[in-house]
Amino acid sequence: MQRRGLRHALLVALVTLVFSGCASVPPTRITNLSELAGNWLGTITIGFNGPQQFYYLTVHPDGSLVAQWGPNWQWGKVTLGDNGTASFEIMDRIRGPLYYYAGPGGRMITMKPLFDEWYVQVRPAG
Repeated sequence: MQRRGLRHALLVALVTLVFSGCASVPPTRITNLSELAGNWLGTITIGFNGPQQFYYLTVHPDGSLVAQWGPNWQWGKVTLGDNGTASFEIMDRIRGPLYYYAGPGGRMITMKPLFDEWYVQVRPAG
């Protein structure tokens, strides 16, 4: 059991390291919700430098989304702004910017709510 926990911690650390390499790249302009559509996998960090858990995100072509981590499920939507930006709304109460990165290092989405203490980084699953 202890070995399994160590493997999980190492995997989360590796995912975090891979994602941190994209932090200095500016977000990509989003012209269509289809750019975000698909299944995404990464981590959610709860609190400032808090614990991380695996985070699964599905974005549908119409902008609706489903997110799951641990025993938690959330539903919401992604909307596009006029200037190529996007925002998310979850459960009609949690809102914030959604940033999309696309480049030689691959694709990534980050989400951070305006008035809550968590942060998500995901990459295409599979």
